[in-house]
Amino acid sequence: MFKSLRRKFIATAVGSVAVVIAILAIALNFINFYKLEERIDTTLLDASKSQALIKIFAEEGDDLVITKNSSSSTEYNGFSIAKIDNNGKIIKAYRDDSLIPDQDALQSKVIEALEKGKTSGFIDSYRFIKVDTSVGNLILFLNCQRELDSYESFVQNSILISIGVIISVLVIIILVSKRVIAPIQETYIKQKQFITGASHELKTPLAIISSNADVLEMENGDSKWVQNIHNQVDRLTSLVNSLIVFSRMEEKDTVERTCFDLTEMVKSRIKDFDELANFKKKNIVADVDSNLNYYGEKDSIIQLVDILLENAIKYALEDSDISVKLKKNRKYAILKVSNKANVQKGNLSKVFDRFYRLDESRNNTIKGYGIGLSMAQLIAEKHKEAIRAYAPEDGIFNIEIRFTLGERC
Repeated sequence: MFKSLRRKFIATAVGSVAVVIAILAIALNFINFYKLEERIDTTLLDASKSQALIKIFAEEGDDLVITKNSSSSTEYNGFSIAKIDNNGKIIKAYRDDSLIPDQDALQSKVIEALEKGKTSGFIDSYRFIKVDTSVGNLILFLNCQRELDSYESFVQNSILISIGVIISVLVIIILVSKRVIAPIQETYIKQKQFITGASHELKTPLAIISSNADVLEMENGDSKWVQNIHNQVDRLTSLVNSLIVFSRMEEKDTVERTCFDLTEMVKSRIKDFDELANFKKKNIVADVDSNLNYYGEKDSIIQLVDILLENAIKYALEDSDISVKLKKNRKYAILKVSNKANVQKGNLSKVFDRFYRLDESRNNTIKGYGIGLSMAQLIAEKHKEAIRAYAPEDGIFNIEIRFTLGERC
């Protein structure tokens, strides 16, 4: 149990740190990229307002081409401008980028920029911006490979640093997790020792009280006082036994799984409880799919089904039906036990709390301590299955448990 608790603590702590670091890394990279776009756009806007540039495009003449040494690093800073007409065709161009060798190559990029339908954006490693100036419509291109390489390096480093931090946190949490759960473990062990010790200590006085009641009955005859003593001793004995069973179930880290016929098991339990239901003036209506096999601890699952049936018979209204359905739903088998009861529509998850009983059920005519459904939930959790209690409408109490149908059977 504590191994499982420790694993959950480590997973929760590391997961929380990982989420925070991931959000921080994503935010930093987003801001960095936004600032990168902002800096480049500012550079292009300033260039579009340059008097020298306006003079170049105001004059008639051929394209202006600046030829640079392709072996230099200037390929990262290539800057080109196209003056276009309303149809997107280049009227005049300025090129100083060896990566755009001719006007056709520049025209291709102009078409891509216009197709994006935005005033600015990226085309591969080029950042473009469209502006309307006094000399006409211009599209400016800037090769940002250097900036993009720098941004990509920043992203890679941020990922590596984030992974390093998460691994470091994982190691630290693993080292300190034993100390963190130590107080919980100590408290839990003391609680279990108290329950076990108190249960055993209670058995002796209960046995003595029961024996003394038997002697009183033999000497003075049967009376309601003696009968009350027997009834309360039986109730306390049942409670003590339930606490011991519950405590032992909680201590189990794993369940001993085997493959068994879930269909036949449920049918068998319904058959055994059918007579009790009839005696209580209630009727069990079963609808069970065939050939459903489950891989789990059979005795525990039998106990779980018994708890659900007993609970339904105990709290169902007289002269009412108790519906028990076991239906296959893709890779699951859903067991639903439904009965009429004094409940209101909504989620009834509180019924799984220890010693909790619905207010309508708090009377001396119905025996119980509110442990049964807690035990059912514990068994389901040990098998890593989901169980829930709810009222789909006023007066209807449903409990559903989902069994995972694996391929082991």
